[in-house]
Parts: sequence; structure tokens; C-alpha cells
Amino acid sequence: MVTIYRSTEMEPRARGREFGNRFAAKVKANVETYGALFTRFSGGGIDIPAAGKTALAATAGFAPALHEEMLGIAEGAGVDPVLIGALNARTEILAMAKAATRGECSAVIHLTPELTAPVAVQTWDWYYSFDDAWLVWEIPLADGSVTKTMTEYGIVGKAGLNTRGLGLLFTILHHTADGAEIGVPVHVAARAVLDGAANLFRAAQMLGTAKVSASSSLNLAGFEGGVGKAMTVEMHPGGPSFVLPDAEGLIVHTNHFLAPGPAAHDTEPRAFPDTLLRRDLLRRELGGIGRPGVEDVLAAMRRHEGFEGAVCCRPEPGEDPATAYQTLATVILDLADGELTVLKGQP
Repeated sequence: MVTIYRSTEMEPRARGREFGNRFAAKVKANVETYGALFTRFSGGGIDIPAAGKTALAATAGFAPALHEEMLGIAEGAGVDPVLIGALNARTEILAMAKAATRGECSAVIHLTPELTAPVAVQTWDWYYSFDDAWLVWEIPLADGSVTKTMTEYGIVGKAGLNTRGLGLLFTILHHTADGAEIGVPVHVAARAVLDGAANLFRAAQMLGTAKVSASSSLNLAGFEGGVGKAMTVEMHPGGPSFVLPDAEGLIVHTNHFLAPGPAAHDTEPRAFPDTLLRRDLLRRELGGIGRPGVEDVLAAMRRHEGFEGAVCCRPEPGEDPATAYQTLATVILDLADGELTVLKGQP
């Protein structure tokens, strides 16, 4: 069963404190599990509290309300704030450690010729040890709208939508310039646009101001005034880059860059070419349908042949559970009705 939690506090610090108090054990578990992951990949060569402190400072400069919320989570859970900073910068710290992690996630957005509400679906693939380390968090905001995000306990956001007609799907990328420092955490950037951007244009504009140190694709879907829109913002050091839907109205993003500039510095295809196979399979299956709906996308994402090259990620037989990847969740955005559906596990 998927845990769905709705905050009652409106002020950021109080909201974070409420969340941290409610889920103290889960937040502490994620701090410990990610701490072990950071140590395993870095060999203990990264000062995690220092990295967390830098992440908090970067967040304060980019999204002050989320900085306050992170401090509140720390207070409520009884955790040192710098460790909450490090948890939110998990992508950035793994990049700094030069961790050879496989890419996370496959995302699809489709715009109809009539520009009705986009279809927007993604899988989230990560270590199986994080299978129970996430939830759906609903966050009422002062303007009367609600942000809804699928995220990990203690991390302020990931994929999701708001009830103003903006949605976001999230996949990791890898660039040769990643990891030189700790910049604005990409998870903070994702949540910040859902909370603060009035529309897709403003969301892309806001992301363009974030100085990041790790790469991710933030795939934006909008349904504003009855008109569907979509754009991918490929965040990377020195970026961002922007990608629009293809001639069939599709954005299919796995874990390699689509914009030619950063693609020249992409480390993913050589290390983990499954990203190319997953994207090709989804484009071939969905491109011929003409009007793929949510069920069509889910059917394409259920393909699990090939294990490491599969869209639906399953551990290989005999694989060590400590390093096994699996599709942990499937995210479906309904922008017309402002509803976020998250399926636990495979699509």
C-alpha cells in the first residue's frame, strides 16, 4: 500500500517539523541508509556533514521556503540539519563520489494534436533497499493550490504535480562535469517549481536559474487554460538545455541527454547503454499508436525482457539484494483533475 500524507501546517518550518515528527523513524532510516551508500561509493572520502551544510546554503539561496522546511524536518525528526541537507543532496553527493550507479527511471509525456491534457507517466527505478523508503506527500499552499509529490522520506520532492496544472517527471542524467561541488540539489529544484511556478514557462525559467552540480532531466507537462504543453529541462553544470516533443507529440526520456551540447559529455550510454534500449523500445511502441493513453504507456513500460535493458526493472537471478535495482514505483499525472496516482512497484 502506498502511504499518502497530507500536511496541515502552511508555514514552511512548521510544515517540516510536523512531517519530521510524524515520520521520524523513516527519515532517520533514510539518513542512515544513504549515509552507508555514500560511504560505500566514496570510501569515506567525502565529508558528508560539510556537503550537507553546503546543500542547505545552496537551498537557502534558491528556495528559502524549502530551506526552512528542511530545518523543520530536522527538528521534528531529531536529526542534525546538515544530514537532512545531505539527504536532499543525495544525487549531488553520489556524483561527487563518482558513483557508478545505473540510471533511474523512464518517463513519457504525450501531447495530442488538439493539445488536450498531456499523458504523463514514469517509472522510478532505484535500489531495492529503498522499497519502503518513500511516500506521496500532499502540501497545501497559501494560494489555495496543492503540491503533490512522490518522494523519499526527508527529501522535499521528486516527481509530481500541482493543482494549477503543472506536472514534473524526473530522471537522472550523468555529465562529465558532475560532482565538482555541491550546488542546488535537483530534488529541491523539482519541488521549488511545483510550489512556486505559475505555469510551464515560469517553471522552465526558474530551473534555468538553478546552479546545479549534478544532472537530471526535469520533464515538464502543463495544462493551462485548456491547452496542453510539454518541455524537458536537462539540468547539468553549465546548463540547462531544453528539449521539445517530437513530431508525434512525444517526449521519451530515460537516462541520457537528448540535447546535442551536453550529449557530447554524457557518460551514461557507454557505462549503461540500457538507457538507449529503453528509450528506443518506448518510442517504437508508442510512436505507432497515434494517440497513446495512460494504459498504452503502462503496457509499454511493463516490458521486462532483458533484465538490465528492460523498462520494467527487475533484479537478475541471484543478484545481491544490497545492489539490486528494481522498479519501485510508477507515477501517473492527471493534470486535468490535479490527481497524482502512484502504483507501488512495477507498472
